[in-house]
Amino acid sequence: MLLLSMFSSSAHASAKPGHKGRQIAVKGTLASLPPIVQPGASAAAPQNTGSILATFTPASPGQKVTLERKTAKGWKPYATATEDAWGSAAFAPRRGTYRAYTTSDGRMWVTGTVTTERWAPEFEDTFSGAGLDPAVWNDQKREHESVYAPRTCARTDPAARRVQDGVLHLGVAADPQYAGQTCDYVNKGVPGQSTYMINSQVATEYTRSFRHGIVAARMKPQRAKGMHSGFWLLPQGTEYVDGQPAGGTEIDVMEFFGENGRGTETIGSHVHYYEANWSKVSLGDYFPTARRALTSGKDWWDEFHVFSVEWTPREYIFRVDGREYYRESKAVSQVPQYLVFSNLTSDYELKNLSADNFGETAQVDWVRVFDATSRASSKVTLGRKVARS
Repeated sequence: MLLLSMFSSSAHASAKPGHKGRQIAVKGTLASLPPIVQPGASAAAPQNTGSILATFTPASPGQKVTLERKTAKGWKPYATATEDAWGSAAFAPRRGTYRAYTTSDGRMWVTGTVTTERWAPEFEDTFSGAGLDPAVWNDQKREHESVYAPRTCARTDPAARRVQDGVLHLGVAADPQYAGQTCDYVNKGVPGQSTYMINSQVATEYTRSFRHGIVAARMKPQRAKGMHSGFWLLPQGTEYVDGQPAGGTEIDVMEFFGENGRGTETIGSHVHYYEANWSKVSLGDYFPTARRALTSGKDWWDEFHVFSVEWTPREYIFRVDGREYYRESKAVSQVPQYLVFSNLTSDYELKNLSADNFGETAQVDWVRVFDATSRASSKVTLGRKVARS
C-alpha cells in the first residue's frame, strides 16, 4: 500500500529578551516516500528502503537537520544531514517512527511524525538483461508523427536504442534505409534540410497499464541539442475523449532538450489533453527550481536523478529526487495509462542537430511503479508541533 504522510509545524518564536533578532516563522514538513531519492554519477540498483524527506521553510542551506527515531525510552537521534537549496534533508532509515528537527535563532523546530514501511513496487524493470524484454516493451511504430511536433525526417526503430551494463540507452542515428539522401522539411514556414534519422521510443503499450500511484525512473538525459528525451504516460489505446481529461491525458513526467550554452538548462513537466478537432490544451512548464537537484558544478547530463510523478484521483505531484517542483490539480486522468521512454528529433529542433551528436544517448537506469491500482495512492495528515530549546 502506498502511504505518503506529511506533517507541518509552523509558529512564531519571539526573540530572547535583550536580543534584537527578528521574529521567525518556520514551517517543517516530513514526508515518507518510496525510494525515489537516488542521485548519483553511476548506475545503481534501486533501493527498497523508503525515503524520509524533511523540508523546512524558509530554507537555510547548510543548516543541520536531525532525524530522531521513537524508541521504548523516547526519541533518540538516528541520523543527521544538512538542508539543501530546497530546505530539504533526505534520509533512508529502517522501519520505524521518526520526526525531524532543526534550529533557528535559538529555537528548535520539530516536525510531526511519520512511520516508514518497506516498499514493494507493482512494476519494475532494471534493464539487467542483454536487451529489452519483449514481453514488457515494444517499439512504437508511429512514423513521422505528431500533429503538433512532426518528425518529417525521422522514424522509430530499435536500432536507435540498446541495453548495456544495466542501462537502457535511448539515442538517434542516421537512417540506413536512406543513406546519403537528404530530407526536406518545413518548420513554421521555413524550409530546411536534414539527414534521415531513426529515433527511439519504447513503451509498455500492450503489456502494462497503470492507474494512479507513484511512477518513477532514474535517468541521465543527453547533452546534445536537436533532440529531446522524455519519460511519459499515454492513455490505454492512445485514445482521448474530447474535452474530458478524465478520459485520458498525456502525462510528461520529464522532458529535456539538451545543452543551451547558458547554464540554465532544466526539465519540463506537462499534462496535455484535447478538445474537439485535436485542439490541444497544455498545462505545465519548464521549471528552473528543479536545478536545485543538481550537484554543485554538475549538469543534468553528468548524473542520474529520479524523476517521478505521484498521480492520484485528485492531482499530479512532480518531483526530482523526492523534491516537489510542480503540482497540478486540473486535467487529472482517471483511466489506465502506459509508460513511454523516448529520444526524438522533431522538425522544430533539427536546425540544432549535427551528425557528431548521433552517438549521444539518454540513459534509463531503472523504472518503478508503486501502488498503481489504488484509488487513493496517498494519505496526508497535517499537524502543528513546535518546541523551544
